[in-house]
Amino acid sequence: MSASAQRRKLSLAHLSLIETPPAALIGIAGEAGFDLVDLRLSPATPTDVRYSNQERLAICQQILPVLRDTGLRVWDIEIIRLNDQTDPRDHLPLMEAAALLGASRMKLVCDSDVHARAADLLAQLCEIAAPFGLTLDLEYMVFSGVRSLAEAVRLVKMADKRNLKVLVDALHWMRAGDDIAALRKSAAQLGYVQLCDGLLAAPAVRDALIQEARTNRQAPGEGEFPLRQLLQAMPDNCVASIEVPLPPGRDPLAHARRLYDAARTLEQETR
Repeated sequence: MSASAQRRKLSLAHLSLIETPPAALIGIAGEAGFDLVDLRLSPATPTDVRYSNQERLAICQQILPVLRDTGLRVWDIEIIRLNDQTDPRDHLPLMEAAALLGASRMKLVCDSDVHARAADLLAQLCEIAAPFGLTLDLEYMVFSGVRSLAEAVRLVKMADKRNLKVLVDALHWMRAGDDIAALRKSAAQLGYVQLCDGLLAAPAVRDALIQEARTNRQAPGEGEFPLRQLLQAMPDNCVASIEVPLPPGRDPLAHARRLYDAARTLEQETR
């Protein structure tokens, strides 16, 4: 079987079931058919759970037997939020937790507009992460300090570390107005892809864009995004993480199964 014909590994992003504790999320992901899971062990938003280092370590110890029982792996640990005051050493405990769980990646968001300073901080974070075998993935968003694929690629090149890549989220890719040609041109800097669907028409104001990203995404195939073309432009068989928040009143397991089926259908249509 050729590399391009191999089955793509799918990960369930924690945002898809953000109210579900990590251990329960792993169980649901495994039952739904996912290969991998992304865990949010550090807050990305003001409403996220905040763990002390001791609490996070206890959660990791709770998670390890669940991973063994399900056969799942942790793909990504969230999240590092980088700003001008970031001390890279403060994120060492999160990296240690990621390594304990056998994670491959850590996601980060840059809230700084001073990209020369951000590149230096990114390089330091990568140096700390490297001994753990961790790759850092920079996620760009139109409402962050890195607003487009071009800005993200430029920042990754400035930091110049082998374990730093760009994460392409389908929603942010669309809202930034990026195109397929830019993805193909930047293939060497791309890490993996987060999939969701949505309407072509973007919200008009920043707060609405943030709200859309956190609560109002659609399963692959249910919206208007050119997801087949997006997948075809990404590196061959890169992991796809499915990030679609649970609609109110839906059953978490049924939602996870729906997302898995939608992602597999999209993959088959892309071949």
